[in-house]
Amino acid sequence: MKYILLLLLLFSFSSFAQPSMRRCTLLPITDSVGGAIGFKVFEAVEQNLKKSNWCTYISNSSMVSVFSRYSENLPQYLKQKDVLKTVSEKLQAGSLIRVALVNDISGVEVQMEIYGENGEDIYFSEKTVLTTDNVETIAQTVSDWLEIYSKTIPYDAKINGILGDQLTLDVGKGYPIFEGQSFIVKRPVTKMKHPLLHKIVDWDTTLLAEGKIFNISDNQAFGMVKIYKSDKKLAPGDWVRLEPMRQDGITDQSLDDKANEEPGRLGILSLALFSSSSSIDTTTPTGSKRISGKLFGFDFRGEGWITRQYFIALEVARSAGTLSKTSGNPEKSTLNANFGILKITGGYKYLPIGFFYGPQIDIYGGYANYTFDLDYSKNDGFGKSEISGVLLGVAANIPINRQYRFNVRADFIPFPSFKDSDDIYRYSNSVSLLDLEVGAKYQYTPRMTLDGSIGTLSGKAKTKSDFKEISFHDNLKFKAGASFNF
Repeated sequence: MKYILLLLLLFSFSSFAQPSMRRCTLLPITDSVGGAIGFKVFEAVEQNLKKSNWCTYISNSSMVSVFSRYSENLPQYLKQKDVLKTVSEKLQAGSLIRVALVNDISGVEVQMEIYGENGEDIYFSEKTVLTTDNVETIAQTVSDWLEIYSKTIPYDAKINGILGDQLTLDVGKGYPIFEGQSFIVKRPVTKMKHPLLHKIVDWDTTLLAEGKIFNISDNQAFGMVKIYKSDKKLAPGDWVRLEPMRQDGITDQSLDDKANEEPGRLGILSLALFSSSSSIDTTTPTGSKRISGKLFGFDFRGEGWITRQYFIALEVARSAGTLSKTSGNPEKSTLNANFGILKITGGYKYLPIGFFYGPQIDIYGGYANYTFDLDYSKNDGFGKSEISGVLLGVAANIPINRQYRFNVRADFIPFPSFKDSDDIYRYSNSVSLLDLEVGAKYQYTPRMTLDGSIGTLSGKAKTKSDFKEISFHDNLKFKAGASFNF
């Protein structure tokens, strides 16, 4: 019954990473003297693990209260396959380090075993008898074994996420990995156990792909597949082995190549030309009227990255053209029109797979001002007006493959204000604005994309006066341009 309760308690904890031998945790160290030595050894070994770079150490502190309830029979519970498997699932650790101390008159027997995430495979095991119970000596012995174990791990990283040719890799925190470093991807096919010791001694693998590291952050790396060696698809959990870096230095030519391949780190500048099919609708004392036509303009946007996840942006757009009578009976059948957009925003860039060049979801807010300037015609309800206010928006930017990205954006002003410079509509009691865009980007060079999009804009103001309503529409906006990383 206690065994079942222990499993239930362990299941109450959660984590979200990919199990890997380079994600390790130290199980409670047991001894035969009521924990007097085991706890001190645990503290010393844990400190060494936190400083090491062969694995990302995952503390089991969230489970200490659970383990403490079973302290009397804990050595037996920590040998149970289901318990070890559950610990691995909850902490997402692929190296479960179990140390047992047995005290006797002549000294201390030290035994260490490292289990895999299935709670059954033994990756490493050692045993020795020390003639002293000195905590530092025992801890150093365990740490030396761990250093040996780290050199037997058959991969440098595991694949965490895949998007087209882009990979996110889980590596040990501080693990020696470099931008520009080449790697190979392998998949374990079978594992071989020692017939007597029952521990894993080797793996058969198959080669899947070759690639290169492009970005690094904390205990993760971002890579790009260059060559596929098999028709099998890559999958999370596949192994990555890093190729040794060149020891003869980097030539000037290779520096130039790296500069050309390395995208910008400070922000993006975008410039586009567009054509829109626009219309203006008014409801006046003499009836409803509509004018429509083509407007042509430019759109400039600059985005600066405060960090890889926080940004500020400025967007300015202007368009001009001639709008003509479509319906109703306006006094002026043709009017000149000038539309303008100003947005100052800042926000958070959510990176679902952890890397800047993977999928991105931007959540932002700021100030926006939309101006609509028409030749003055009071009886028709045409003049100069604007809709402005606090803007909220969300945008998604998703890579389809190495060269193309899909993007979508939605901006709206939840509590907009309407200003009529010609005092035609007086006081508005209902204002709305929605700005939508869908498009794609082509990676022309590492620092430049060619952009195309289709958008629509709808703004409306209603009043209680004789001039009841005016609405502005970019019914269909075609935009083409380029973005430059800097």
